Amino acid sequence: MNRKILFAAGLLLFGGGLFLAIGRGAFNSASAQEAYAGEPEILAATFASAWCSSCKILEPRLAKVMPAFRDQPVKFIDLDFTFGKTKAHQELAAENGFEDAYERFKSGTGYTLLIDAQTGDVIDVITMNHSAQAMRAAIAQAIAVAAVAPAETQSSDNP
Repeated sequence: MNRKILFAAGLLLFGGGLFLAIGRGAFNSASAQEAYAGEPEILAATFASAWCSSCKILEPRLAKVMPAFRDQPVKFIDLDFTFGKTKAHQELAAENGFEDAYERFKSGTGYTLLIDAQTGDVIDVITMNHSAQAMRAAIAQAIAVAAVAPAETQSSDNP
């Protein structure tokens, strides 16, 4: 009886370790960030973890969409909560100006926030329910919204 329990526990630990090791291999925001040299207008912050089933659908779709925005003012940021909320996540949010959004959304995973880089406001949220085409459209729309916002602010300052 004890051997069966030990074997089952060992198998479970091995499977869990394997899941964590290979579960998030497809998503990588680093290559998309390298191409755009200017200041981003949109931050696409993905809240994810290896144990999140929604992330397993969201991340591969988003990875396919990211190359379309290489020359666009979008910065993709991956916040991996597999091992919990860390000070590094909070610091990354502060460095990029979305600490308020981070505080509001840090309790969950499985979505990408499209954040106005100037104001830190959340413009839209991408989830696993978005197709790749819908993700592209949401990011393009967020870029358009962020581009218009500074012009509106300047025109209201100068009557």
